[in-house]
Amino acid sequence: MLLEEEQYDLVSTKYYKETYHMPTLLTNGCSITLGAELGETTKTHKSGFEYQHCDTNYRDNNRWSSKLASKFDMKAINLARGGGSNWRIWRSTQDYLLDNPNQPYAAVIQMTEPSRFQIPISYDFVKKWRPSNKVRNFHDWAGGGIYGSSDYGGQYEEYSHWNWGEQHQLQSFMNDRVDKGIENGKVVDENHYVDMADEITGYFLINDQIHCYFDYLRHILYLHHLFESYNMPHLIVDMLEGFTICQFIRDELSQVEEMPVDVSVNKFFNYIIPQDADPEKVKVWFDYIKRSNMHTKFSNLFKTVATANWFDGHPYRNYFSKVTRECPREGMNDMYIGEMPRGHPNEVCHTVIAERMFSEIQRRNIL
Repeated sequence: MLLEEEQYDLVSTKYYKETYHMPTLLTNGCSITLGAELGETTKTHKSGFEYQHCDTNYRDNNRWSSKLASKFDMKAINLARGGGSNWRIWRSTQDYLLDNPNQPYAAVIQMTEPSRFQIPISYDFVKKWRPSNKVRNFHDWAGGGIYGSSDYGGQYEEYSHWNWGEQHQLQSFMNDRVDKGIENGKVVDENHYVDMADEITGYFLINDQIHCYFDYLRHILYLHHLFESYNMPHLIVDMLEGFTICQFIRDELSQVEEMPVDVSVNKFFNYIIPQDADPEKVKVWFDYIKRSNMHTKFSNLFKTVATANWFDGHPYRNYFSKVTRECPREGMNDMYIGEMPRGHPNEVCHTVIAERMFSEIQRRNIL
């Protein structure tokens, strides 16, 4: 228990910082930066279903953004949203800087899973959106619940925050998953997107994993040039090993570039091309990879990011990923600290992440 004079000191310090406009550290990312699962407890709604309740004060004080800001005697501005894409991270960061007259002193941005994307909340989207047993109101869904709020802009944004997982979820519902809830004699489907199958399929027709990682590297550079235009010190970090996968893609593009098409067909991009793919179509695609000079373009982006002082490609995910825990790759197991039940970093991980970032910012003379 704090003594009375210690409590006074804490209150007066907080007052001083708020009154005299403590420098701010701008942060953004996905649920990891939001602090997902910190301070959460499972509760039961009066209608019977379970939901997550969050002590937001506890979450806000114990996530890496707050821990890092305190090391620099700054106040953290956290723009993160659960499920957010790199598109959203770039967009919301730009919106904040354009709208906020008191510019942050510095920024640290966490990049997320490259395959995530966003879709505008249009009239057609609202028309096709379905209620579920747990979320009946569109605005409740769009607000994102405990994962939807950030320190700027409230809960509502002009884009949805879908990711690759939504397509798999959609397929499971469309194939054989039947809703268990009936209200007023009407079955209420658990899947909000069951009427959007054509739209989701259409997206994946025009965006594969290679192009997701092209966009990943470009979003890193978009953010860098944005901060550079404000003369703002910044560090951009690769939280979920997107940069590691970029290395594999770069190497495979290089090998496709150097080998005859008929040799390449069954050797590369087997995580994109199904086993029963038409060999002739694969040849056409590989030929187009060569014609469009894809390897050179990707390599240029990769090299620019990899050699930048403001980018940290450290595999932060290894601290909290159960995949890392079980990974046979040398050294990866040793990095594991622990994860929350749904895979987010625990409080100890947030502390280690903040310490690593603090060390890198100092080592690189960013601040």
